[in-house]
Amino acid sequence: MKRFFCITLCLSVWMFIQAQDPCHIGYIDRSLLLKQMSEVVQVEAQLSQLNTLYTTEYDRMTSEYNAKVKEYMAKSKSLSEPIKLARQAEITEYEERMAIYKQRYTEELKKQTALLWEPINNKVKKAIATVAKDKGVTLVLDQVTPLYVAASCVDLLPFVKQELAIE
Repeated sequence: MKRFFCITLCLSVWMFIQAQDPCHIGYIDRSLLLKQMSEVVQVEAQLSQLNTLYTTEYDRMTSEYNAKVKEYMAKSKSLSEPIKLARQAEITEYEERMAIYKQRYTEELKKQTALLWEPINNKVKKAIATVAKDKGVTLVLDQVTPLYVAASCVDLLPFVKQELAIE
């Protein structure tokens, strides 16, 4: 009996709160919004350029490594044991340097990606918050694959585009 009373009381309080402050839901297709922002094109170009620089250097290192291995394979039968060991160690060191370089450039690319995207993400969040407040929306969802959208839900995309001055 106590459990029934507690559940009834909780439901009554929840219904009272909902009646006082109904939840208005809005949605936005964030990926579509980002595609239309000029800043995104600039960031993607910068990241692509940076990736190309890193990849070019890694490709150069790979070519040098392959040349060293090819030379070693061609001459290994005629080399003395100490020279073979020295060349093998050289090749192993080169492999390690390549692995370290790849790890460093991957980390740097991640860091630069986060750094360049941060202002865009902050700008979008601020615009969404401003529009949501103006429209009386209390919950904003990212519309990736909506299964059902009621008429009472507000599509915030046109308003956010207007806030960000995107045509």
